[in-house]
Amino acid sequence: MLWRIVLIIIGAALILNSLFVSTISSINLGVIMPFIIGLPLLVAGLLYGVLQPWWQTTLLGKLLKWGMVFAYAMFGLLLAVTTTLILVNSREPAEGQKTDVLIVLGAGIKGESPTVVLRNRLDRAVEYYEQNSDITIVVSGGQGTSEVTTEASVMKRYLVANGIPEDRIIEEGESQSTEENFLFSYRIIKEKFGANAKIAFVTTRFHVFRARLIAKKQGIEVFGIAAPDFSLVAFNNYLRECAAITQYAITGKI
Repeated sequence: MLWRIVLIIIGAALILNSLFVSTISSINLGVIMPFIIGLPLLVAGLLYGVLQPWWQTTLLGKLLKWGMVFAYAMFGLLLAVTTTLILVNSREPAEGQKTDVLIVLGAGIKGESPTVVLRNRLDRAVEYYEQNSDITIVVSGGQGTSEVTTEASVMKRYLVANGIPEDRIIEEGESQSTEENFLFSYRIIKEKFGANAKIAFVTTRFHVFRARLIAKKQGIEVFGIAAPDFSLVAFNNYLRECAAITQYAITGKI
């Protein structure tokens, strides 16, 4: 009975998480994953009395039961490892570390306003600029299929409205991915500041680790500055990032 209750509670909580987050975020893997993970648990809990004899007395039942246990255990371990890597590698850079250019990675817009996630990144860039006012900021983000303008143009307007001089901001409005954020931004930086420019980037905490490895794969030396996670979707972002880090590692992208 205890296991049945635990399975039902965890499964229902994960499904409800997906349904709730889908109302405040665009649909992505991080939104869908809790539903995918939770549904088998909920079904197993609700049908526990029917499934238990089958699990115990048939070879197929035993294989499915222990296969499910193994799969969830391995995913839990993988999530723990990737989350630890994310948190360890999102610590602030050493105080006084020189920076010539700060890249702000795009994160979606609504109309002509930044999303909560993007606003957190921009606010963190403003904080960093206030302590390093001699830097240049590159805002990086193109126009998505459902967006009315480029992320870079929205980001620039937000920064100017929050006190950053317009001549300290460069727009990179072509990129459609983190890989392109760094590739296209670095082309601009190399042309204007030379190959030896000291570069930092701002992205959300969960994204710093993978973003830095993506830049390193392209031969770009950078250090990351973490913007706060959006608390309502933080769990989903870490789930998605777990899958992304694993996929990028397997395919050699990082």
